[in-house]
Amino acid sequence: MHGAPKATSQSAVLHDAVRPDWSAEVVSWLLGSPPPGNRLEVLDLGAGTGLGTRTIATLGHAVTAVDTDQDMLSILRKVRHQLPPRIAGHITTASGSAERIPLEDQSVDAITCLQAWHWVDPERATSECDRVLKPNGMLGMAWHTWDRTDEWVRALAAIVEPEGAPVDQTHSVPREFAERGTFARKDFSFNYELQVEQLVQLASSWAFVAQRSDQRAVLAEIRCLGELAVSLDTGVLRFPHITAAFRLQRPRSDVSV
Repeated sequence: MHGAPKATSQSAVLHDAVRPDWSAEVVSWLLGSPPPGNRLEVLDLGAGTGLGTRTIATLGHAVTAVDTDQDMLSILRKVRHQLPPRIAGHITTASGSAERIPLEDQSVDAITCLQAWHWVDPERATSECDRVLKPNGMLGMAWHTWDRTDEWVRALAAIVEPEGAPVDQTHSVPREFAERGTFARKDFSFNYELQVEQLVQLASSWAFVAQRSDQRAVLAEIRCLGELAVSLDTGVLRFPHITAAFRLQRPRSDVSV
């Protein structure tokens, strides 16, 4: 009916339900490991449903979640109402993109971009990040990647990647970063624990599975693989991951891109 509120897309709901969270350890490192009580103004760029935004707010920082996808942001707004007031009060949402950030010049102490930088125009996005970031500010990027040294992960990859592994998204980290300030990379290992049905839902959220003509057969194979790996005691299986994290601290004086 004309004028009725738009329903949130199922893909946004699924994304929020099954994608892995961002740990406090990773997020704190991306922000420069600030001491407890040091409250930062943070931009979470390409925030999606705010899985990272919530962690930033829980750490006590004020965070503005920016994304182009209104369905994703609507999930975050709904979740915000369910959070404790001391956390919810730290979160603001805004529609925008990495190429057009809806914030004032030099207005944030730090920027995070989680699982999203490979979608942006790097030249325009870098210029915008420079504009809104304060001198000596921190810019952090991270991706959850599969731990392909694990035998179970290799078996999963054989099902969903018949043509081989996709391009490493971390290659989209701007090459100029290493020359623009204090640059560091750190890998964080973690096991994403989930039930078999959640594994199947997670796989269905991957674009390279969702777009396949044999999607049902692929998901059935994944279910079988999960059932072989699940713990009979807990009903939980472990999906080994590595979070590849990068951070750049700008010098105190402005830099040119």
